[in-house]
Amino acid sequence: MLKRFCRSKVVFLFVFNIGWAHAQEVSIPLDLVKWEYQGDHFYCELNQKIKNFGGLTFIAEPSHAVRLKVESSQLQNLYDQAGLFLLNSPWISPDEAQFVSHGEWTGRKQVVFDHDVNEVLQSVAQGGWTQLQFTSSFNPRVLSVDVPSVNIEEPLRAFNRCRESLPALSYKQARDVQLAFALGQRVVSGDQRLVLNQLAEYIRLDQSVSKVLVDGHTDNVGSSLANLQIARVRADDVASVLEEAGVDHALIETRAHGDRYPVANNQTEQGQAKNRRVTIRVIRRSTNNP
Repeated sequence: MLKRFCRSKVVFLFVFNIGWAHAQEVSIPLDLVKWEYQGDHFYCELNQKIKNFGGLTFIAEPSHAVRLKVESSQLQNLYDQAGLFLLNSPWISPDEAQFVSHGEWTGRKQVVFDHDVNEVLQSVAQGGWTQLQFTSSFNPRVLSVDVPSVNIEEPLRAFNRCRESLPALSYKQARDVQLAFALGQRVVSGDQRLVLNQLAEYIRLDQSVSKVLVDGHTDNVGSSLANLQIARVRADDVASVLEEAGVDHALIETRAHGDRYPVANNQTEQGQAKNRRVTIRVIRRSTNNP
């Protein structure tokens, strides 16, 4: 539930008169508001540069909630608290603000808001404005920045289209996937197929993927020869599902190891369960992770 917060000009005037606080407001002329979008398969960005302040950027990436990054040289060593608010446009009800979340400082000049930012975008899409407030626990300094939502319609639509097309997995998640197999299980389950479909989506989009290694492993129940065969069946089935989901056959390399490389103690049922697995490792030519 977002809390209501009312700004009082009377209180601000009183504060100024007694010299208790120093407030600075940054206003953006409407004719200078310019939102810009850029993005690709793995990264979506909607930003605005603010004269005499810096800039703010809405960011969307796979498996992450959308977040807002604010950068400004005015923040350096002057503030240690940041708040994000929603505003009605000034011609509707300029005196009311709606608190959204506190920001996290990720540098002396940078703050990131990563809670309920999607609600901000929904408000902006309906004409609402955004307000940033920066305060200090060690001095009475206050910085307030009102961000208009004018001229945002087309960049926001492009940003939302980019968000909708993002894969479910990031490279960090896709590069090493492990599927656990039950005792006697030879083919993937429905839940495992869903994971493989998400992985295949990532591989299709990332043109830098050069190889997909699929390795089958078993516990030590049964003979080594039988375990090697089971590991092969499991790895081949995983590879088949990836191919059905659109992964190029030439990228996939399957290997069967049987019970040769346990990751846990085969003397316990819990250890055996961990050893019954198929691992999928995605290898890329580039070291730049999206």
